[in-house]
Amino acid sequence: MTSYAVAGDVAWVSREDLDSGEQPAAYVTRLPDGPPMVLEGPACVVWLAVADGGTSEDVVVRTAELAGVATEVVRDDVTRLLAELEAAGLVRSDG
Repeated sequence: MTSYAVAGDVAWVSREDLDSGEQPAAYVTRLPDGPPMVLEGPACVVWLAVADGGTSEDVVVRTAELAGVATEVVRDDVTRLLAELEAAGLVRSDG
């Protein structure tokens, strides 16, 4: 199974107090030239799961846990977002 991690040339910060009622957000950019990207709501939750590292299934499970839903609810969306993040050079995979 493919493992994912934040790419080595990426800087990011987040607002992730999931209990505050505010939508979580991650501000992500490739160094040195960006462009910056804002990942809000569910996309931020996926980003935080990627930051924890692990296989694609680990990211799905962690995202579901953070969002408080079943893995089946998020699996397709997480898989699609992982592919987009990898294509943008923001995450790397070993697969």
